[in-house]
Amino acid sequence: MPTVLTIAGSDPSGGAGIQADLRTFEAFNIQGLSAITAVTAQTENVFFSVNPVAADILTQQLSSAASQSNIDVVKIGMIGSGGNVRAIILFLNSTRTEHIIIDPVFTSSSGMPLFEPHAMKAFKDELLPLATVITPNLDEASILSGRRIWNLGTMKEAAREIYDETWQFRKNKARPLAILVKGGHLPGDSIDVLYDGADFKEFHAKRINAKRHGTGCVLSSAIAANLAKGVTLQSAIKTAKEFVENYISSFL
Repeated sequence: MPTVLTIAGSDPSGGAGIQADLRTFEAFNIQGLSAITAVTAQTENVFFSVNPVAADILTQQLSSAASQSNIDVVKIGMIGSGGNVRAIILFLNSTRTEHIIIDPVFTSSSGMPLFEPHAMKAFKDELLPLATVITPNLDEASILSGRRIWNLGTMKEAAREIYDETWQFRKNKARPLAILVKGGHLPGDSIDVLYDGADFKEFHAKRINAKRHGTGCVLSSAIAANLAKGVTLQSAIKTAKEFVENYISSFL
């Protein structure tokens, strides 16, 4: 059975983080492993607190997960601290896996900071270059690119800038890299933009009027699950978006 390791925070409401990731893996018949980067206190509507785990505890979790199964894909969500950024970099440099999906998480949907600012340089210069797919939403893409994003054109510009900056720090240039900027926060239908260094691909979906936190976690986890099955990235994204549409619709 294909195996995906999720490295992310714990959400007691079950809507996001580790809980959402593992539930998504199960839906695609994927074995899920996990390592918790932070413990949060939150509900569907209110975020109370975040408490990053110590880097040595995260390292022990990662070593334990890697020792029990071959890992096909690693999916990374909320990291929480600079120490955890470093622990994940060391782990990825010692582990062979075909795909690494990084879903950047810098703040909660309510605006609470979830990432230490001083860790941003290591995150951008050392961790992101290890990824094969990076899936920022509009706010995260704006932070990573330094660009204000307000339409499809600026989404594409941000995707290209994130790609170019990440690529310049990459040591293994034989591995693929793609940026998926998620446009769910723009008005109108949801449009995500994929850039692979050469071409853009748009993924369209009708907007569903149902507020639900954690959809970014579900999307990136569904992409990871499908990549673990050996499908192409574009097919994985298409299937993942359909899965998220059904997931949101189930709450109507």
